[in-house]
Amino acid sequence: MFSIDDKDTVLTGIYFKRGSIYDELGKLPKPKEPFFNNWPDQHGKDYDETVPTVFEALEYNISCYLIANDIGDYLNKRDELLVILMKPTGFTLFSNTLGRAFHLRYLDSTFFHHVNPVWSNGKLYIEFMLKLENNFKPTDGKYYLTTGGDYLLTENNEYIMITEKKVFF
Repeated sequence: MFSIDDKDTVLTGIYFKRGSIYDELGKLPKPKEPFFNNWPDQHGKDYDETVPTVFEALEYNISCYLIANDIGDYLNKRDELLVILMKPTGFTLFSNTLGRAFHLRYLDSTFFHHVNPVWSNGKLYIEFMLKLENNFKPTDGKYYLTTGGDYLLTENNEYIMITEKKVFF
């Protein structure tokens, strides 16, 4: 349901904690304070209404999981994630469900731990937090709707039935 720089996150072993990513990506930005005068002989503020509203950068705290087959696989996937995060231009996270991309920049990882038990069903599970910045760099939106009883599966395992095929860019 997600890709990072056109690579499916499942292939990289990265999963997002249920409820975390959509709540964060749905945040509304805070507007930057516009120019104003606070005249001592008038009530309130006198805003410059000729200037458009602009927003501060949004910060996201997204809970993630990294799932690996063994220690070597974990180290490879961790290195692959670091290559994505260290790009000076940032990276693009695309949500198939939302049909939208977000250009993000890595800020920090504020939480990291191995999930207990560390090994479960032959897999290694690591939970971590990514602190990312959305600076509103333009991205493409791609909305795919399909025909004949097809559906989209949401994060909460709810089905949205689709009846017509259209592709929007």
